[in-house]
Amino acid sequence: MTFDINQLPACFKKFLEDNDIDPKVYTVTDLPRYIRTNTHLPVSQRPTLQQLKDQLETDQVHAVPDLPDFFSIQIKEKRLFDTLAYKEHAVFGIDLSSAIAVEALTLDKDDQVLDLCCAPGAKLCMISNILGREGLGTVTGVDLAAHRLSTCRSLLKKYKVGEKVRLFEGDGTVFKVPPPSRLGNRVITDISPNKRMKTESKPFWASRLLRSNTQVTSDGSSLYDKVLVDAECTHDGSIAHILKYEKWGWDTFEKNFMDPNRISSIAQLQRDLMKQGWQIKCSMVLKPFPRRR
Repeated sequence: MTFDINQLPACFKKFLEDNDIDPKVYTVTDLPRYIRTNTHLPVSQRPTLQQLKDQLETDQVHAVPDLPDFFSIQIKEKRLFDTLAYKEHAVFGIDLSSAIAVEALTLDKDDQVLDLCCAPGAKLCMISNILGREGLGTVTGVDLAAHRLSTCRSLLKKYKVGEKVRLFEGDGTVFKVPPPSRLGNRVITDISPNKRMKTESKPFWASRLLRSNTQVTSDGSSLYDKVLVDAECTHDGSIAHILKYEKWGWDTFEKNFMDPNRISSIAQLQRDLMKQGWQIKCSMVLKPFPRRR
């Protein structure tokens, strides 16, 4: 059944018009899900396209153009978490727009990456996959809520991709902890002894290779190579979320999500995150709200 866009509240229709979003996107049916191969695994343990089709019992599995190791799937009767690939942690789910943002970073194996608003952690997994194990690249994830960072930590451990990751609980708009100076016994940045100084911020969690890393105050010479700003991590405007209100009723949606003060606060949060990102980066990728579909 096709969703009747005439049901959308007038205030939301105006919001879509103001942001140049075609309301017809909400008439899309059979939305695909997206997964990425866990490339930390040996090639022999990664599922092929045909194996994914066989395990999901559908031909509606397709490689996504220009996104290596990325697949769209149409879930029929077989659930993703019932497949062998999922049980063996060979694939993980990730939003398409998040994956595109990570790909746009054009990561190098030695990049020092900062992921602001990193929860629930799929981007961290993808970044870790791309950085690989050979270089000096690391990723620092920041989020405001401890319980969301716990989810990130669990995901990193589940897929065994956290060996070059550290997580900080904090406000990304004022986050100033510089990149790590060491990765285990390997030097990333040579810091003079007189510049060594522990910061007040300790990681919420850090891998063994980064756990004993001496935090140093930033003097402007130690910057992240890439910064990813993906905020606010909300699904309020997503197709799947909007369609649920056909059953739930539109009063709650209009009251909770279209409040002008709330929308303004999200916009201000993005501005503040971008401002801070520019201060501690060499290059940065931004993801706008609310174009997550």
